[in-house]
Amino acid sequence: MQVKEISSSSNPLLKMVRSLHDRKGRRESGLFLLEGIKLLKEAAAKDIEVEDIIVSSSFLKEGMPGMPQLDRNEIVVVEDLLFLQLATTETPQGVLATAKSLKTDLSEVLKQKDAFVIVADTVQDPGNLGTIMRAGLAFGATAIVLTKGTADPFSPKVVRSAMGALFALPVVLDVQLDEVMEQLKAHQVTCFAMDQNAEESLWTASFPDRLALLLGNEGNGLSLEDMKKADRVISIPISERSESLNVAIAAGIALAFIASKRAIGAS
Repeated sequence: MQVKEISSSSNPLLKMVRSLHDRKGRRESGLFLLEGIKLLKEAAAKDIEVEDIIVSSSFLKEGMPGMPQLDRNEIVVVEDLLFLQLATTETPQGVLATAKSLKTDLSEVLKQKDAFVIVADTVQDPGNLGTIMRAGLAFGATAIVLTKGTADPFSPKVVRSAMGALFALPVVLDVQLDEVMEQLKAHQVTCFAMDQNAEESLWTASFPDRLALLLGNEGNGLSLEDMKKADRVISIPISERSESLNVAIAAGIALAFIASKRAIGAS
């Protein structure tokens, strides 16, 4: 593998990498950042298309420990201080890469025989979205649908918190909730909306083979109008001492419970 040194912060490649810190830059380029050995290994395992690999001079001198085999003939090396400008973490590992964003069509994910889809409606916290994606992958979700106003799944914070789930869980981007609900009905996918005040409990609900779990915004949840569009509205019973659950925690509980019910039904 050839090593190419870049010393100028105004180099076009480095300028492009810095632009990927922002949503606009990611949209215009169709690329996102992979930072650290673990994410690069996850990407390699899932055959993610990597564009450029950049390492710090100290990481190169150390022999690039743990570096996965990637289908690239060249890596770029920059001085440590310059690398800090490219990374989004305070203590980077000394390696990052750019990769092509992944996109999935809504109708394709709803055609699956055992569709188990998460719909995140304006979930705005990157940590919450990444955690929901990890839980979805862990408990058998077949895709996640993100409505307009939801955090960018390719932002560095979501990519890190998703811990590789982004590479394994199909993601549908930037659709209006009304379109999602119409498509769910057209494909005969039963939609369960989550609301803490719903009378029907998660514990007693029955779940069909094809379903969607609709999650609302952290602060406002789902509107009454949007809940009416769902087939069912369910709640997670909690202690009277607690007011509510974080959306990512609620999603994890619901996904785990539904997965257990689906496993029993399949046995």
